[in-house]
Amino acid sequence: MWSKLINRTGFRPADELYKLYGNNVFETLVVDKTIDLELSKFVEETNVKGPKFSNYTSEKLEQFVSRIYELRKNQSNNTAG
Repeated sequence: MWSKLINRTGFRPADELYKLYGNNVFETLVVDKTIDLELSKFVEETNVKGPKFSNYTSEKLEQFVSRIYELRKNQSNNTAG
């Protein structure tokens, strides 16, 4: 999904993460620590310390963006609760 988005928008992974952070996506994103500990730590650290994406490789940021979009899609489809 992310590869399609980057081809359409030209955004780099860090740009997209800053955009998501600015739109408060990190505050509402639910990440299961038992399934995706690395992303959970990334989201938690970003919420606490602010966006510091230069500490990660482009490949890692791309993985995070892709996973965040996947989670957001799944969470928006889940109306039970």
